[in-house]
Amino acid sequence: MTKKLQTPDKFKFITEKSIKREKYELTAWTSAQLRAKLTRGIFWVQIEKGGSISWCWTLLNSYLLHGLDSPITQALVEEYMSTLPQAA
Repeated sequence: MTKKLQTPDKFKFITEKSIKREKYELTAWTSAQLRAKLTRGIFWVQIEKGGSISWCWTLLNSYLLHGLDSPITQALVEEYMSTLPQAA
């Protein structure tokens, strides 16, 4: 049985504008580089082609601080994935 999050807001997705405004200097080049490295649908989403990008700040921050292969980042990814609805 998978453990569900006690605080679903832990994995809140925020727009690139919000990241630039409040959290991190995110240029278009940096965003493209990050999207090439990080899994779409887990670390970031783009609802429609050409639309704005939203990032899971918790996962992105962990990647930036610890790296993708870090046990901390991997544990967060697994925790996030356990919150997703399961396919029937």
